[in-house]
Amino acid sequence: METKAHRPDITVIHGAEAAWVESARNPEETDPPGRECTAFETVGFSVGLWERDRQCRRFERPHHEVAFIVEGEVEVTLDDGRILHAGPGDILVTPKGSKGFWRSLSPLKKVWAISE
Repeated sequence: METKAHRPDITVIHGAEAAWVESARNPEETDPPGRECTAFETVGFSVGLWERDRQCRRFERPHHEVAFIVEGEVEVTLDDGRILHAGPGDILVTPKGSKGFWRSLSPLKKVWAISE
């Protein structure tokens, strides 16, 4: 009996075709919104792009996120007082339940992957 291998569709999203939307903001945020594009999404997992000129806000992650910083710099102050810096080429891992204060030090672009 011959079986056929399942071949998923391979997709290229050209820059001009990317579906960018205004990024979500917390009600207390006063910084202008950025934009983001979800490139791939399946049950419990998604990957996309995010960019914003500035953002300063408290956060508590409802999911696991891994972010590759493409451009810009960010400072994350953890609840225990430690300060983390991430810039171009760095990978920022924020596990579910992590808390702190996020402050962009310059316009930021990142590639993110989220796992619920």
